[in-house]
Formats: sequence, structure tokens, C-alpha cells
Amino acid sequence: MKKVIGLCLIIALAMWSCGKKAKKEEPKEKVSINVYYTQPAPFSKILSDLEKLGAVNFNRVLKNRKKASPKSLDKIAFNLGAEVADALVSVKGKNKNELISIANDLVNYGEMLGVSKKFLQLSDSLRILLEQDDWERIEKKLENYKKTILDELYSLENFDYVVLIQFGGWIKGLQNVSDVLIVDVKGKEGTKLLSNKTVINALLHDLPNLSDNNVLNQSYFQKSLANVRKIKEIIFGSKDEYFDEKEVKQLYQLSTEITELYLK
Repeated sequence: MKKVIGLCLIIALAMWSCGKKAKKEEPKEKVSINVYYTQPAPFSKILSDLEKLGAVNFNRVLKNRKKASPKSLDKIAFNLGAEVADALVSVKGKNKNELISIANDLVNYGEMLGVSKKFLQLSDSLRILLEQDDWERIEKKLENYKKTILDELYSLENFDYVVLIQFGGWIKGLQNVSDVLIVDVKGKEGTKLLSNKTVINALLHDLPNLSDNNVLNQSYFQKSLANVRKIKEIIFGSKDEYFDEKEVKQLYQLSTEITELYLK
């Protein structure tokens, strides 16, 4: 039996590079597992690139955010990734109340997914940094929080959670960036941030290969997978990796539909 998970994500969006490769032998069953897990570039960098192109109202983006109350572990994993993306938007908007609310959710999600308690002190450490108005360190802590959780789940071979956290982060990042491009940043230059063929190919490989058949058979999962395929058609359809206003709106709509499928 061989299981391959080739994961490249996000958010968000020009998210590529530095991967890890692991091979594990199970002598009793002679099982070989190859796992390819590639960390995306920080979503915070994508947001900074957007800021350079125009005046972005990040708090307006947060107003469109809907509160999630996921009931299953696959949805919790998806929303952990999505909430990190929203937390980074709240950092850019210097929205302390929203950030603390999101941080509390992240701690709850991490606990439900079974990560070590040492990773569950996010809210307390963020409050200390907020008192100091140290937004740069807050941003780094959020990026590191997601990475450390992914690394732990990866080492525990909870590969479904790794895929779904990255999926949630990328989809929410796509939604947020598309929103900014529709309202705040006009012109085609910023739309290049939406083009990430490697990420889409990885998702379309990983998602159908989740180990939990119950998740694979859920209608919301099948709908979200269909939307990712539609997103691929749009992004791969661009010859110069830029997109017109209609295409950006389509990407926003498709990503929004996916996030709403995972709210409850």
C-alpha cells in the first residue's frame, strides 16, 4: 500500500516553495508511506503586496466575515486554516477585538484536533503583544502558530487534517484577496497574486485522496471539490496570469461558496 500526499498551498496565492519529504517503513505490513508537504509562502506577504498597490480597507474585509461553528473534525481543520487567514487580515487592519476573538477560536480548534498544549497559549501571548502594539511580532506568531500545528499533525501522520487546514487557508485567502481586488485595488497588476497553478494541482490531487471515506462522501465536500475544479479552469485559462474583473468576481464567488459550506 502506498499513500502519497503532495501538498502545496495558499492562500492564498503565490504560495510555494520549501518542502519536506519523509519516508516511513512499516515492517510488519511492509507498508511504505511517502509524504510530500510543502510550506506555502506567508499569507501576510500577499497582504503586504496588496497594500503596495492601493489603500486597502482590511476592516471592511473583516465585516464580511461570518462566524463559523463547525461540528465535525474535517470542518474544524478547514476553519483553523481559514481563521489564520482572517487573523492576518485583522493584523493588517490593527483590529484588536477581532484578532482576540479569532485567536480564541484557533486555540479551541487546535485543542479539538489534538495538538500539544504548548501550542494552545496563543490568546494569552497575543494579548501581551497587543498591549505593546507589537504588530510585527503578532504577525510572525500567527504564521508560526499555523506552521507548528501543521508540523505536529504531519509528524503524527494526521495527513487529512494537514490537507484540510491548508485547503481552508488557501480558500479563505483567495476569498479575501479577491474581495480586495474587487473593491480596493483596481487594475490588473494585483490579480497576478491569484495565479497559483501548483497549489490548485496539489489540492486536486490531495483532496480526493483523503483517507476518511465519510468525509469524501459528504455533499459539502463534493461541492467544494467541484468549485476547486472551476477555480482551476479560470486560473489555468489565463495565458498571461492576469485576470479581468469578471474572472476575479467569479473566483470570489466560488471561494465564498466553499467557506460557507464549512461554517456549520
